[in-house]
Amino acid sequence: MKITQIRFVLCGYALPTPIPLSCGSLTHRNFGLVFIETDSGFTGVGETSVNFPPWCVHERRATIEDGLATLLIGENPLDVGRLHDKMVNATRAFTRMWAEGAIAQAISGIDIALWDIAGKFYGVPIWQLLGGRYREEIDCYAVGFNATDPAAGALEMKARGYTHAKMRIGFDDAVDIRKAHAMREAVGADFGMMIDANQAFDRSRARRVLKQLEALELFWLEEPLLSDDLEGYVALRWEFPTIPLAWGENAFRLSDYREFTAEDAIQFVMPDPCRSGGITAAARMCEAVTERGVPFSPHHYGSDIGFAAALHLAASKRNFSIMLRDEAPVPLRGDVLKVPFEVKNGVVRVPDRPGLGIELNMSAIQSATIRL
Repeated sequence: MKITQIRFVLCGYALPTPIPLSCGSLTHRNFGLVFIETDSGFTGVGETSVNFPPWCVHERRATIEDGLATLLIGENPLDVGRLHDKMVNATRAFTRMWAEGAIAQAISGIDIALWDIAGKFYGVPIWQLLGGRYREEIDCYAVGFNATDPAAGALEMKARGYTHAKMRIGFDDAVDIRKAHAMREAVGADFGMMIDANQAFDRSRARRVLKQLEALELFWLEEPLLSDDLEGYVALRWEFPTIPLAWGENAFRLSDYREFTAEDAIQFVMPDPCRSGGITAAARMCEAVTERGVPFSPHHYGSDIGFAAALHLAASKRNFSIMLRDEAPVPLRGDVLKVPFEVKNGVVRVPDRPGLGIELNMSAIQSATIRL
């Protein structure tokens, strides 16, 4: 079997209300899909994160179709690990010329599609190829609810059965702190509360904010600093030992995962199969931190295609903790599948069909496709 074609397909639409993030407003919800076709009739699908910056969709198409595809046409798609390493090694020097994250995210979409083909060829789910399934159901926490009033939004999530939820900060510190305390008061002490700063702070600002959040007994505080600031994370860890730190969605090297956990800088890692280099890289990251006793929580902020990839990862590794579920009103996220995922009482079942275990809704994908 040989790869004959690799295509990037952009789906999305403008949001009626932009989603505020510390790094800018998300004005569109875009989903970057990757299709790999073979001469044996097997087709694989993957997803590459295309949230920021707005122009990344053009770079992603070029990187995948004009760059990475040229490395893989004619290759056996079942050689998943070797092809992943081939892409990484061929582009390593380029990471000094443009964003390493952009390259990793492009590789991610292709890698997921390769795993999908392998599962379909062997007739087993991806989690089986990864070594087996530790769990049939995955615990999820909610994100993407009511940024204006996260207390009210978290209460709604709690009423729907979620036991954990995450709000975002990194805007106006005084307002953020007030909202965080209101959320804790609303949901009660027994509810798992997370806060995501999206790398918004320098060290001094982080210290000022964390002092105001210590009393909230957070499940974790996510990315208070830039993802490469190891010394800063170590300093915050030792100054605020009661605030667990989560990190990793913006780290793209296995060596970073090893270094941050070796220094006890963080308490949760968050590999994203659509960002970190695919299922291959994310699985290696999870296995590396297992040696340090560090749990992982897969990050995902895209369509239900990428969500499926994260579910297979979560099912197949013993050090899984809990997983993100985006609850923002974005119908296309699930409409790309004939049967979207359904979270009931904060839990979702792991697919058990071959490959990703999903069936695409091609009519929805085609109607939402944006021509570049």
